[in-house]
Amino acid sequence: MKTVIMAGGFGTRLRPLTTNIPKPIATVANKPMMEHITDLLKKHGLTDIVSALYFQPEVITDYFRDGSEFGVKMSYIRTETELGTAGAVKAAGKYLDDGTFLIISGDVLTDFDLNKAIEYHKKKKALATMVLTRVDEPLQYGVVITEKNGRIVKFLEKPSWGEVFSDTINTGIYILEPEVLSFIPEETNFDFSKNLFPLLLEKKLPLFGYIASGYWKDVGSLTEYRTAHYDVMGGEVEVEVPGKKMNKIGKGIWVGEETQIHPTASLKNPVVIGKNCVIKANAEVSNSCLGDNCVVEADAKIIDSVLWDDAYIGAGAQLRECIICKSVEIGAKSSVEPNAVIGDNCVVGKEAVIKNSVKLWPHKNVDDGAILNSSLIWGEKWSRTIFGDYGVVGLANIEITPEFVAKLGAAYGAGLAKGSVVLTSRDNHRISRMTNRAMMTGLLSSGVNVQDLGVTPIPVARYVVKPLRCFGGMHVRKSPIDPELIDIKFFDENGMDLPKSKEKSIEGLFFREDFRRAPYNEVGEISFPSHAMDHYREGFMRQIDQEPVRKRKFKLVVDYAFGSASTVFPRCSENSAAR
Repeated sequence: MKTVIMAGGFGTRLRPLTTNIPKPIATVANKPMMEHITDLLKKHGLTDIVSALYFQPEVITDYFRDGSEFGVKMSYIRTETELGTAGAVKAAGKYLDDGTFLIISGDVLTDFDLNKAIEYHKKKKALATMVLTRVDEPLQYGVVITEKNGRIVKFLEKPSWGEVFSDTINTGIYILEPEVLSFIPEETNFDFSKNLFPLLLEKKLPLFGYIASGYWKDVGSLTEYRTAHYDVMGGEVEVEVPGKKMNKIGKGIWVGEETQIHPTASLKNPVVIGKNCVIKANAEVSNSCLGDNCVVEADAKIIDSVLWDDAYIGAGAQLRECIICKSVEIGAKSSVEPNAVIGDNCVVGKEAVIKNSVKLWPHKNVDDGAILNSSLIWGEKWSRTIFGDYGVVGLANIEITPEFVAKLGAAYGAGLAKGSVVLTSRDNHRISRMTNRAMMTGLLSSGVNVQDLGVTPIPVARYVVKPLRCFGGMHVRKSPIDPELIDIKFFDENGMDLPKSKEKSIEGLFFREDFRRAPYNEVGEISFPSHAMDHYREGFMRQIDQEPVRKRKFKLVVDYAFGSASTVFPRCSENSAAR
């Protein structure tokens, strides 16, 4: 009997785990999810397998090859366009025209007795059988209701609570007769639950549901991914775990070949440790899974976490309820907080802190001592400081994002009294306008008022801070050095650069997220001063020597600079004078 493994999904909700690999290759207990499915099929004598591929197919074909290493025969079908679940099976039709076949997803974790489901299908003489299971919260699945004889009478894809009529859901495992393929159009995006099964129901064809007992989990989110590990290690699901079970150390502990564990290290079951790992003195590993070639330095603590191959954990580092991907380096005395995820090849410096729920995409660096409290997706590096020699500088809309700037504005405003006034200005580029508005949002949220000059030169903005009685100001511009960078300049109540102590204060508020949130009736207001240029011009003129001739010369320059060209050159037209 043939089996089709659906292995074409993107795994978007599992990113950054699935940034460089397709979802079925993501490991659970040091073995790809698709390999767990292959083991299950082999256990039930289903060794003739066709894998339907779409996203990064070469990763799967390179791993499984012809399947002989795994005790099965593996063939592949690749599609160039997204065809949906049923459309992909239709594309594999040439392998499936000789009898009953089974469909199963390559990115679930289950120990169902598939032979019982197949027997049920044959006993009912069904055209199609959906394997079902019962769950407590069916909202994210397809809900199914059957008659007493098992025939399906109704189903609904991902209902709301008001639409829930059953706790029996579709697991994505189907047993089909080859005649079903005739109902699937060629090279068309066609789905089993949305298109094919409603069609079979409408035609009153024999569509049955088999309620399976046992474990089943759709590993569809990062939280479920960690939970799947806990279930494997806790014995909730029957799967093969790589490594030797070390009953002498403790119940529920698996250790791979050539792994070295210091006598003073503490392993608190359940724990899975891969091959060639080193666990040093006084390190603690509890309810966690470590891949191959991992190094855990002395006094480090790893609790309720998942580490992929080649991870390095520095001395005294603490990891809790997090996921660490391949070839990640965590510096000494660093901390990775719950629900954080660190992608492949990232480097976290010494004494750095990765805050709760933060995600690092692959190949990112976090400086020593830095506190990362927002996800780092596109930028290459997160520093322990925000302010540099030229203010706040970063890649426009990549490092200096609206979210980042709004938080920076809130941190700036939190250091000022409620009702204070801050001046904002920018150059004429649209990225500067967006950034300036994000900054104003953060300031207003802290109860600080904003006077926005709009497009204004920096010298003018600096000067008018004092006559407009502002407590400080900021200016956004595209960097004159690199067009992909954006600069944010902050200045004090005198228009001078902020002192280092003030910059450090803002950074402290930013990293601690110690923002003041004003009540709804106390948020700041925006105004748009109209005489800023007049203030600057008058101040400029006051600095000029009072000698009439020299004053007249400077008056000509100032008038020309500020647009009074026809006054300066009365015999010229406005346009020619401007030229």
